[in-house]
Amino acid sequence: MPNAPDDTFTLPGAEGVSIHGDLYLPTGMDAPPLVLVLHGFKGFKDWGFFPWLGRSLADSGLCAALMNFSHCGIQAGRDHFDRLDLFEQDTWGKRLLDVLAVLNAAQAGALTSKAAPNPARLGIVGHSMGGGVALLAAAKDGRVRSLVTLAGVSSALRFDGPDVRLHLRELGHVKVMNTRTNQEMRVGQGYFDELDENPQAFDVAAAAARITLPWLIVHGVDDESVPIDEAHELLDAANTNPVQGENVKLLTLDGTGHTFGAQHPFAYPTTHLEQAASAVSSHLLRTL
Repeated sequence: MPNAPDDTFTLPGAEGVSIHGDLYLPTGMDAPPLVLVLHGFKGFKDWGFFPWLGRSLADSGLCAALMNFSHCGIQAGRDHFDRLDLFEQDTWGKRLLDVLAVLNAAQAGALTSKAAPNPARLGIVGHSMGGGVALLAAAKDGRVRSLVTLAGVSSALRFDGPDVRLHLRELGHVKVMNTRTNQEMRVGQGYFDELDENPQAFDVAAAAARITLPWLIVHGVDDESVPIDEAHELLDAANTNPVQGENVKLLTLDGTGHTFGAQHPFAYPTTHLEQAASAVSSHLLRTL
């Protein structure tokens, strides 16, 4: 199978629900850096370009760990959401707990017996909502030494307003449609309660203003899901950090959108995707 992983892992995540992950390993290297790759909202580790990106990172000399968040609503090896109950219970806090669980396992050498990634050389790559989670994790956990956000969000509350709150009060959830699978999915009350009760803990822009580790922002100018303005908001926030944003680089890609031209199922890498992947690998190899 093209871009098949070299190993897999399963760990207990938030509320004891399993995290399923894949590992892409470089050949002939001792103690390579380890990079955790995070998918976004309605995403999963096997979507579109993620397996290709995992293999691309491994070919460049990095150990790539792709994971399904515990409450993403999809089980390992599937591309249809079979646990919509878990998706409804998902929150930013649960995703952060999942990241911590994988980082702890990585530090303990518990992700794979086929290689020995260096636990002192940890990086995170996050796409879309995963970019926001990666930012929050990097600001919270000093073990993270390098960061990449791909089409990353600049705020945690992605949908709000009177209509959303009305539906929430009447139904206890907000409906979202998955146009790929034609499934009606629900965002539960807990997602909103968490952000309402503790907004500082999930303030993505504030996290961007705190971190000083090396950070690459990659964003398509024509992003239809997370507008390019959000990349500039993150950069503006970073410019207020203790090193005046000297740790951050922004790469904008003209003529491409949220997934850099990739679709699911994945057919081939686009020029924009290859450009993004090359920049990601170069950044991580230089900074880890």
